[in-house]
Amino acid sequence: MSTDGHVQAAESGLTTGPSTLEKLRAAKRALIVLSGILDLRLLGPAVRALTRRPRAESVEIAGVPAELVTPAGKGPRPAFVLVTGAHPLRRREPIVKKVADGLGRAGFVVLVPDLPGLGEGEITPRTVESTVCIVEWTAQREEVAGGHIVLCGASVGASLALIVAGRREVADSISVVSSICPFADLEKMICLATTRCYGQDGPVGTYDAAILLRRVVARSLLATLPEGPERTQLLDRVGDILRDQEDPIDGLLALDVDELGPDARAIVRLLTNTDAGKFQELYDGLPADARALVELLSPLPRAAGIRARVELAVPPLDPYFPPGETQALAAAVPNARLIVSGTLDHTRPMKSRARLGDLARYSSFVLRTLADW
Repeated sequence: MSTDGHVQAAESGLTTGPSTLEKLRAAKRALIVLSGILDLRLLGPAVRALTRRPRAESVEIAGVPAELVTPAGKGPRPAFVLVTGAHPLRRREPIVKKVADGLGRAGFVVLVPDLPGLGEGEITPRTVESTVCIVEWTAQREEVAGGHIVLCGASVGASLALIVAGRREVADSISVVSSICPFADLEKMICLATTRCYGQDGPVGTYDAAILLRRVVARSLLATLPEGPERTQLLDRVGDILRDQEDPIDGLLALDVDELGPDARAIVRLLTNTDAGKFQELYDGLPADARALVELLSPLPRAAGIRARVELAVPPLDPYFPPGETQALAAAVPNARLIVSGTLDHTRPMKSRARLGDLARYSSFVLRTLADW
């Protein structure tokens, strides 16, 4: 990897740069998108006045509700699929709506699904399979030019985007992955969420674990249990994403684990453990379905097989995932570029934090995401 300030790019596998005309077209589209999501006081209203509002309609794809945004005018257009993070509003989250509207005004077809699980704070195999179905559906639409799309994800959605980009059935339909604050290795994230230790050998307490991370880890592991009263009781004790101020593990501490079934007992013991030295033994004792989920939801082992161009962006210190996660992905993906920008507050670009250098790096990330279109 080469390094230039806060920008890292893979030396091998990078494609030939876009033409001058393509750069100008991408710059115009980036300006339209940035003016909306950064709430620029003078530029935003001017851009909205000079661009046509896209059409938006609700659709359902394989049982998943979604918003389809189509630019005004005729003809096939490039497409974006937005994969949200774990948030109760999902496609209705204000920043997601701003991004979809900006992309629509810039001439893109946009599909924003309410992926199963993310609204409650859990990720499951169905979350992944639904994302694959969404990509397939979008690529087959007649209004999508060439069947090629940009897969754009934030937080958990950023990791999902990378996982799906490596799936054979849709890999040829994905030209670019735009990934903001992904995690790379779910096992490490479970260790961080439970012991506040990043990696088996890392020092405890140097990187705190956000309550949301603890909840997503707990719900995702418990959701692998067979459906029944025990699973329902445990998920209720952890609570869904709306109980974001309560530590989800507190609800498990009062349980008598000996009264649980063997699979539930193994998961609860891992979730309530705070000793990093015991983590690996407890992790190895998880039921097969739980360990299979961790393997499925870890982008890093499949990173080398991603054929799409990948643009990665993170803040200098993310409150959820340590910097090592995105750095590992940047090193492993053959055609990847990583920028670090203080403009980002986890996944949201903040105008109040838009220092010139940070804003320039974030703008370059947006520009490169749009450069091939």
